[in-house]
Amino acid sequence: MLLTPGLFGWIDTFTSDTDKARAFYEGLFGWETYDRTDRMGAHYLQFFLDGQLVAGLSQMPPEMAAEGLLPQWVSYVMVDDVDGVCQKVRDAGGQVMMAPMDVTDQGRLANIMDPSGGMLGVWQSYTHQGADVFNVPGSLTWNELQTRDLAAALPFYEKVFGWTWTDGSLPGYKVALLASKPGDDKANAGAEDMPPNVPEEVPAVWLVYFAVNDVPGTVEDALALGGKIFVQPRQTDTSVVAGILDPNGGRFMIVSGT
Repeated sequence: MLLTPGLFGWIDTFTSDTDKARAFYEGLFGWETYDRTDRMGAHYLQFFLDGQLVAGLSQMPPEMAAEGLLPQWVSYVMVDDVDGVCQKVRDAGGQVMMAPMDVTDQGRLANIMDPSGGMLGVWQSYTHQGADVFNVPGSLTWNELQTRDLAAALPFYEKVFGWTWTDGSLPGYKVALLASKPGDDKANAGAEDMPPNVPEEVPAVWLVYFAVNDVPGTVEDALALGGKIFVQPRQTDTSVVAGILDPNGGRFMIVSGT
């Protein structure tokens, strides 16, 4: 399945202990794990849900660990031309954190940062075309930027990916629309001000949301598997959400419909 350029289409996590993370996510979401080191050119695992590809996992590079970076989930926007997008990033006031590089015959990637400090990946497909499934329990359903400078971040994404921003259902919440997204629902991502209780030293972040059937039940499972909670389950107008830390400290959100 070739995903539309400008859409979020892949996620993976860099972690400090791959065995611990693998056991956690297998237990929490029922994922099956396959070693793809021979395909990716570096130690890399991929998660599958009922035979469909959903996410990736790799050991955090030593240089990232030396800088004190914590395990994290990385969101990737699908693009036709990584090198061209990187030039747009620079022109729009962002930074290219990792220069474009080929990953064997799988694709071409780069890591970029918006002017507010939010970092994400861009992925140009060769044989690896992103995840197979979205929006079902155990798979990616949403990507959300939390930042202290929406005024700098939103125009950046308009210029780089062609997103347009509209007001969401909650006060101050912004939703990125992509006109070329198939179907009637053009929503691609969200953005909001960093919550006031987050310490100042925590940088802007793109959070990943996984769909689940039962948020409180999934929270209980996460705790039993060695995870922690950083956002207690809460009810919104349309859903129930919570924030989980995996045993290595990687943050992600879970969400279910009301």
